[in-house]
Amino acid sequence: HLSDVSTVGVPSSQKMGVSKPLSCCTNTEEVLPYIEQHMIHIKTGYPKFRKRTKWLQDKHNSTFIQWLRFKVQSELEEDNHGVSENLRWLAVGPNMAVPLYRSYLIKGIKFNIKAQDDVRTNQNSGVYLLAQTMQVASAKDKNPIFSNMGFYGVIQEIWDLDYQKFTIPVL
Repeated sequence: HLSDVSTVGVPSSQKMGVSKPLSCCTNTEEVLPYIEQHMIHIKTGYPKFRKRTKWLQDKHNSTFIQWLRFKVQSELEEDNHGVSENLRWLAVGPNMAVPLYRSYLIKGIKFNIKAQDDVRTNQNSGVYLLAQTMQVASAKDKNPIFSNMGFYGVIQEIWDLDYQKFTIPVL
Protein backbone atom coordinates (compact mmCIF):
# COMPACT_ATOMS: atom_id res chain seq x y z
CA HIS A 1 0.00 0.00 0.00
CA LEU A 2 1.33 3.37 -0.90
CA SER A 3 0.81 7.05 -0.36
CA ASP A 4 -1.79 9.36 1.14
CA VAL A 5 -4.15 7.00 2.93
CA SER A 6 -7.48 8.25 4.21
CA THR A 7 -10.56 6.35 5.32
CA VAL A 8 -14.10 6.58 4.07
CA GLY A 9 -16.88 5.10 6.20
CA VAL A 10 -19.45 3.11 4.28
CA PRO A 11 -22.68 2.97 6.30
CA SER A 12 -24.28 -0.47 6.25
CA SER A 13 -27.59 1.20 5.38
CA GLN A 14 -26.22 1.99 1.92
CA LYS A 15 -26.48 -1.59 0.67
CA MET A 16 -26.66 -0.62 -2.98
CA GLY A 17 -23.46 1.39 -2.74
CA VAL A 18 -21.61 -1.48 -1.12
CA SER A 19 -22.99 -4.22 -3.36
CA LYS A 20 -21.40 -2.74 -6.47
CA PRO A 21 -17.80 -3.23 -5.29
CA LEU A 22 -18.77 -6.55 -3.74
CA SER A 23 -19.93 -7.85 -7.07
CA CYS A 24 -16.40 -7.66 -8.44
CA CYS A 25 -15.25 -9.86 -5.56
CA THR A 26 -17.79 -12.56 -6.30
CA ASN A 27 -16.48 -13.32 -9.77
CA THR A 28 -13.98 -15.89 -8.58
CA GLU A 29 -13.71 -19.55 -9.52
CA GLU A 30 -14.90 -20.50 -6.05
CA VAL A 31 -18.07 -18.41 -6.29
CA LEU A 32 -19.13 -19.44 -9.82
CA PRO A 33 -21.11 -22.53 -8.65
CA TYR A 34 -23.04 -20.29 -6.25
CA ILE A 35 -23.85 -17.87 -9.07
CA GLU A 36 -25.29 -20.78 -11.06
CA GLN A 37 -27.27 -22.01 -8.01
CA HIS A 38 -28.63 -18.52 -7.44
CA MET A 39 -29.84 -18.23 -11.04
CA ILE A 40 -31.63 -21.60 -10.67
CA HIS A 41 -33.12 -20.35 -7.38
CA ILE A 42 -34.45 -17.21 -9.11
CA LYS A 43 -35.88 -19.13 -12.09
CA THR A 44 -37.61 -21.55 -9.71
CA GLY A 45 -38.94 -18.77 -7.49
CA TYR A 46 -40.16 -16.64 -10.40
CA PRO A 47 -41.24 -19.10 -13.14
CA LYS A 48 -43.10 -16.40 -15.12
CA PHE A 49 -39.81 -14.56 -15.66
CA ARG A 50 -37.51 -17.53 -16.47
CA LYS A 51 -37.22 -16.53 -20.15
CA ARG A 52 -36.70 -12.81 -19.52
CA THR A 53 -32.92 -12.66 -19.48
CA LYS A 54 -32.62 -8.99 -18.55
CA TRP A 55 -35.08 -9.30 -15.66
CA LEU A 56 -33.27 -12.40 -14.36
CA GLN A 57 -29.89 -10.65 -14.54
CA ASP A 58 -31.22 -7.55 -12.76
CA LYS A 59 -32.77 -9.72 -10.03
CA HIS A 60 -29.52 -11.66 -9.68
CA ASN A 61 -27.48 -8.44 -9.41
CA SER A 62 -29.74 -7.00 -6.72
CA THR A 63 -30.12 -10.14 -4.56
CA PHE A 64 -26.98 -12.25 -4.98
CA ILE A 65 -24.86 -10.86 -2.13
CA GLN A 66 -27.61 -11.28 0.46
CA TRP A 67 -28.45 -14.77 -0.88
CA LEU A 68 -24.76 -15.78 -0.80
CA ARG A 69 -24.47 -14.70 2.85
CA PHE A 70 -27.48 -16.81 3.80
CA LYS A 71 -26.36 -19.81 1.70
CA VAL A 72 -22.81 -19.87 3.07
CA GLN A 73 -24.05 -19.40 6.65
CA SER A 74 -26.41 -22.37 6.18
CA GLU A 75 -23.59 -24.52 4.79
CA LEU A 76 -21.28 -23.56 7.67
CA GLU A 77 -23.82 -25.01 10.10
CA GLU A 78 -23.50 -28.45 8.45
CA ASP A 79 -20.82 -31.03 9.31
CA ASN A 80 -18.11 -31.35 6.62
CA HIS A 81 -19.42 -28.23 4.89
CA GLY A 82 -16.44 -27.68 2.57
CA VAL A 83 -16.72 -23.87 2.72
CA SER A 84 -13.25 -22.32 2.38
CA GLU A 85 -12.01 -19.47 4.56
CA ASN A 86 -11.96 -17.13 1.55
CA LEU A 87 -15.56 -17.90 0.63
CA ARG A 88 -16.64 -17.53 4.25
CA TRP A 89 -15.14 -14.04 4.50
CA LEU A 90 -16.41 -12.98 1.06
CA ALA A 91 -19.93 -13.92 2.17
CA VAL A 92 -19.58 -11.99 5.45
CA GLY A 93 -18.61 -8.88 3.50
CA PRO A 94 -15.89 -6.28 3.98
CA ASN A 95 -15.21 -4.03 6.93
CA MET A 96 -17.29 -0.86 6.56
CA ALA A 97 -14.27 1.42 7.16
CA VAL A 98 -12.65 1.48 3.73
CA PRO A 99 -9.17 2.96 3.26
CA LEU A 100 -8.76 5.25 0.24
CA TYR A 101 -5.43 5.54 -1.56
CA ARG A 102 -4.03 8.01 -4.06
CA SER A 103 -1.69 5.31 -5.43
CA TYR A 104 -1.62 1.51 -5.19
CA LEU A 105 0.89 -1.13 -6.24
CA ILE A 106 -0.56 -4.31 -7.80
CA LYS A 107 1.79 -7.01 -9.12
CA GLY A 108 4.57 -4.48 -9.59
CA ILE A 109 2.41 -1.91 -11.41
CA LYS A 110 1.65 1.40 -9.69
CA PHE A 111 -1.84 2.77 -10.30
CA ASN A 112 -2.74 6.39 -9.49
CA ILE A 113 -6.01 8.21 -9.12
CA LYS A 114 -6.67 10.96 -11.67
CA ALA A 115 -5.96 13.74 -9.13
CA GLN A 116 -2.51 12.22 -8.50
CA ASP A 117 -1.80 12.00 -12.23
CA ASP A 118 -2.71 15.67 -12.73
CA VAL A 119 0.47 16.69 -10.88
CA ARG A 120 2.78 14.05 -12.39
CA THR A 121 4.68 13.67 -15.65
CA ASN A 122 4.08 9.92 -15.86
CA GLN A 123 0.41 9.13 -15.76
CA ASN A 124 -1.12 5.80 -14.82
CA SER A 125 -4.79 6.34 -14.01
CA GLY A 126 -6.23 5.09 -17.29
CA VAL A 127 -7.65 1.57 -17.28
CA TYR A 128 -9.16 -0.89 -19.75
CA LEU A 129 -11.37 -3.85 -18.87
CA LEU A 130 -12.63 -6.54 -21.22
CA ALA A 131 -15.74 -8.09 -19.69
CA GLN A 132 -18.58 -10.34 -20.75
CA THR A 133 -21.70 -8.24 -20.43
CA MET A 134 -25.36 -8.29 -21.32
CA GLN A 135 -26.09 -5.88 -24.16
CA VAL A 136 -29.56 -4.53 -24.90
CA ALA A 137 -30.75 -2.37 -27.78
CA SER A 138 -33.23 -0.45 -25.59
CA ALA A 139 -34.97 -0.60 -22.23
CA LYS A 140 -37.72 -2.68 -23.85
CA ASP A 141 -35.33 -5.17 -25.48
CA LYS A 142 -36.47 -8.67 -24.51
CA ASN A 143 -33.66 -10.47 -26.34
CA PRO A 144 -30.37 -9.22 -24.92
CA ILE A 145 -27.14 -10.84 -25.99
CA PHE A 146 -24.05 -11.65 -23.94
CA SER A 147 -20.72 -10.79 -25.49
CA ASN A 148 -17.32 -9.36 -24.63
CA MET A 149 -17.17 -5.60 -24.45
CA GLY A 150 -14.27 -3.29 -23.74
CA PHE A 151 -14.56 -0.53 -21.16
CA TYR A 152 -12.15 2.39 -20.81
CA GLY A 153 -12.00 4.58 -17.76
CA VAL A 154 -10.02 6.77 -15.42
CA ILE A 155 -9.42 5.80 -11.79
CA GLN A 156 -11.15 8.33 -9.52
CA GLU A 157 -10.78 6.43 -6.22
CA ILE A 158 -8.84 3.40 -5.01
CA TRP A 159 -10.51 1.41 -2.25
CA ASP A 160 -8.99 -1.49 -0.34
CA LEU A 161 -11.79 -3.77 0.87
CA ASP A 162 -10.81 -5.60 4.06
CA TYR A 163 -12.28 -9.10 4.43
CA GLN A 164 -10.49 -9.85 7.74
CA LYS A 165 -8.19 -12.54 6.26
CA PHE A 166 -7.37 -10.75 2.99
CA THR A 167 -7.89 -7.45 1.19
CA ILE A 168 -9.09 -6.72 -2.34
CA PRO A 169 -8.23 -3.44 -4.06
CA VAL A 170 -11.04 -1.83 -6.05
CA LEU A 171 -9.92 0.73 -8.63
